[in-house]
Amino acid sequence: MELAMINDTVVDMDQAKVSAHDRGLLFGDGVYEVIRFCNGKLFEMEAHMSRFEHSLREMDMLSQVDLAVIRNRVDRALDQSKLRDAKIYFHVTRGSSPRAHDYNNSWQPEFLLTVRAVKDHHHQETGRAIIHPDWRWKRCDIKSLNLLANVLAKHAATKAGAYEAILVDEKGMITEATSSSVLMVKDGALWSAPLQANILPGITRSLLLKWAEDLGLEPQEESFSLVDLKNAEELMITGTGTEVMGITQLDGQTIGNGKLGNYTKQFQKKLVAAMQF
Repeated sequence: MELAMINDTVVDMDQAKVSAHDRGLLFGDGVYEVIRFCNGKLFEMEAHMSRFEHSLREMDMLSQVDLAVIRNRVDRALDQSKLRDAKIYFHVTRGSSPRAHDYNNSWQPEFLLTVRAVKDHHHQETGRAIIHPDWRWKRCDIKSLNLLANVLAKHAATKAGAYEAILVDEKGMITEATSSSVLMVKDGALWSAPLQANILPGITRSLLLKWAEDLGLEPQEESFSLVDLKNAEELMITGTGTEVMGITQLDGQTIGNGKLGNYTKQFQKKLVAAMQF
């Protein structure tokens, strides 16, 4: 069954409530993760927890959060759900207090988790995308609850009949998408923007870069432009929810031959195989 957990208490999804003073609600003051549970096992759990720890540290929250407790709660929630295939979302906020921008060092974390069933992890293979200005803050390496710029760009994509919005910075360079990483195949290489403050270290992204040489591609973590992207042989987006999706049309322009690319298809197969354990 689907369920939620507030701090240490498991509740029905529609019974989950947070305080009106929760800083996550008031300021987006918190960090989160989304993890896949496949065939009764957590997929890439260590990588997700390492990224979560990084987010907590950069937000000056790590000293107040016990990661072992978080892991125990995830395991307990999954056990109670009785699900074999699920998506787990959890976040930690900087506690509850009367609204004020500053915080004191005695805050106590507020934890929320949801478990939702995944009926079929074979997501759509291809989709369309638009280009959108990157309006996000300058620390996108932190998986923060602050997602307003992502929300606006994603809605722009939906209004345009596209699945995703690929973000371009003020220099015309590609960063990532609203909820996924961006990779392209060009000149015998698999390209992805280098990890820096404006790029989230995507877990699925890292797997594809690791697998690239198996497919005869050179993993290339270098900046690339919108012009490069529109001339890509294959374009794909990756993420825990998206998995691997080929983008066949960008702002109305066909990418490659307009069909699912061979490398993208192979990456999709490798990811599905990895998730089968």
